[in-house]
Amino acid sequence: MIVLSGDIGGTNSRFALFAKGETAVLFEKTYPSSKHTTFESIAESFLHDARAAGIKETPSRACFGIAGPVENNVCRATNLPWVIDGRLLQHHLSIPLVKLVNDFYAAALGAITVGSEHLVPLGGGARDPRGPVAVLGAGTGLGQAFLLWSAAEERYQVVPSEGGHADLAPRSHLESALMQYLTGKYGRVSLERVLSGNGLVDAWGFLQSEPALRAVARPETATAMAVEDPAAVISRHALEGRDPVCEMALAIFCGVLGALAGNLALQVLATGGVYVAGGIAPRILPFLQRGLFREAFERKGRLQTMVARMPAFVVTHPQPGLLGAAAIASSL
Repeated sequence: MIVLSGDIGGTNSRFALFAKGETAVLFEKTYPSSKHTTFESIAESFLHDARAAGIKETPSRACFGIAGPVENNVCRATNLPWVIDGRLLQHHLSIPLVKLVNDFYAAALGAITVGSEHLVPLGGGARDPRGPVAVLGAGTGLGQAFLLWSAAEERYQVVPSEGGHADLAPRSHLESALMQYLTGKYGRVSLERVLSGNGLVDAWGFLQSEPALRAVARPETATAMAVEDPAAVISRHALEGRDPVCEMALAIFCGVLGALAGNLALQVLATGGVYVAGGIAPRILPFLQRGLFREAFERKGRLQTMVARMPAFVVTHPQPGLLGAAAIASSL
């Protein structure tokens, strides 16, 4: 039996075929999400490409992790103009069972499935193999999910979340000034307004608005941003030490990410670990390892000692969402 797995984000839509219950990919392909007007068309393209690659069997089950809230197997994508209905997809794609989940519902399962070679520790003690788990990740948007161990079923159950849209809480004068800057631009400021690709660009823009910092910025950064992905340019120049304003922007990002990760650890007492997935964290791993992330993670006042024991990891596997969605599809 073949199952179809999908990880659908605002930037890219990734699809893969797996044998039921297996983690080895039979066929995989990624498509730019914005190039397709409907989700049905992009899914059809993948199935056509799979047949052209020699896979003739039609999937019997499918699960798609989508960036957006899912209700009654219907999702209105947060960063895409798509309304996706799992029941209609069953008929449209000729797949008997199709389940939609939030993308971080799938990523959460994938994060605890990957091998240790795809996990980079960011401090803390040993994890409780049945303890609560928090998963978060920044990319086009900011995803969150939690896993709680079910003794009756002997496995983790996922609690989905849209906490990335919760209000940003500044912790310093600098973050308060950033909050004012973003409020003037957007009105309401959520965590996602900082912890995303666009958020990193906005943090850089905020720093550039300060005349004293503008004087030390490198002109080649703005030149590169005009022709490349701006967030990627900021990250690269920060990691290479080529632009102090980029370094400050990335430091703000890492601090807010660490503070949020520590907050999630407190909320569910994540003795099973906090897993940082998403597209950005693996790319800025050297910066996360400098200590800003962990310092913000542990700065929890009277509960700092307890939080300090909770482990955190960066998930470096390229497709944890696909693994999670495949596991869900195999269980249908």
